[in-house]
Amino acid sequence: MTDDVAILGLVLTSLLVGWAFGRWRYLSKRPKNKQADNFSEKYAKGLNYLLTDDSDNAIRIFTDLIEVNKDTIEIHIALGNLFRSKGEVDRAIKVHQNLLARPNLSKQQRHMAIAELASDYWKAGWLDRAEKLYLEMIELKADVRQAYRRLLDLYITEKSWREAANCAEKLHEMNEPGSNVELAQCLCEVAQIALETSHNSRLARKSLDRALEVDPACVRAGLLLIDMELAADKRQAAKKVFQRLLKQNPEYISLYLQPAKDIFLQKEPRVYLDFLLDHYEQKPSTSLAMAILEFYVDNGHTADAQKFLGNILEQTPSFEAFEFAIKFLRSDPVSLGGTWDNLLEFLHTSRAGKSEYSCTRCGYESKNMNWLCPSCKGWSTMRMV
Repeated sequence: MTDDVAILGLVLTSLLVGWAFGRWRYLSKRPKNKQADNFSEKYAKGLNYLLTDDSDNAIRIFTDLIEVNKDTIEIHIALGNLFRSKGEVDRAIKVHQNLLARPNLSKQQRHMAIAELASDYWKAGWLDRAEKLYLEMIELKADVRQAYRRLLDLYITEKSWREAANCAEKLHEMNEPGSNVELAQCLCEVAQIALETSHNSRLARKSLDRALEVDPACVRAGLLLIDMELAADKRQAAKKVFQRLLKQNPEYISLYLQPAKDIFLQKEPRVYLDFLLDHYEQKPSTSLAMAILEFYVDNGHTADAQKFLGNILEQTPSFEAFEFAIKFLRSDPVSLGGTWDNLLEFLHTSRAGKSEYSCTRCGYESKNMNWLCPSCKGWSTMRMV
């Protein structure tokens, strides 16, 4: 915020210097012009306030000093931006509304004022008003790319996913960098809502097909598609999508465990176990280890479970491994006493605050997978810790 204010202050200063110099020359040529002296004094005082970071007094003087005319539109826009950066949104709105009420604005100046007023409304939380102005910008063909960009952010904030997908589609058509990822994620939101609320599998599939068309590496779309195929009892189709995901994005292995279980465990249990063991050997992780132990115990392979658990506790101990060990050992006829119960509770409590995922862009940590980072608003930036 401080940097924004400083930059806007410099912009306003440069605009004022140019304007004031021309105004002073005009007034000084007039004989015995006390108005020129008065102007110079006020201008110097306002500039001094601005340079000493007293922007409140500087703004007050410059607001009184500068009349709104075709030569000072840019200065008033900069003045309004300065208000907005300082958090004085109401004053910014008044400045920009006052500009728009002027009949002598050029087409470009009117477009600038509309864009700034839309930003004021956004900052004030009046998203419906901001939306109308961004739509007006698109209709007027005024900085259309920026209008669609701000509308996309607005619709994501409001969770209006169909509208967000439409904006992302427009940006994708304009070859906006990263728009394919944003479009795919918005389409995943549309598909997920269609499946959960209206059970509209047709809309969901159409959305997911388009998501994978614009972003073939979209893990989320693949996972949702697997769920749809399994729900429709199309196991082979689900397996095909699963294998493609595994090949394209192996780093999301923790998210593939449940789909693998759903696809292979009942029909091909050995394939499921081999899948777990192969990937654990390539890159050990706690989630894979727990899945392997769970398989051994559920299928009565007690000796294998004990051996594997011993290796884990020795080589890669974790909260999950210790918790599993205690549960596993409690099945032994020999009583372990209340100490083990207390330790189990401690491990469970400690694990509750552990972060499972981290954003590769901003470092935000979360226990759950967030496709949209709550901190930096980046799509698909979360990775397993």
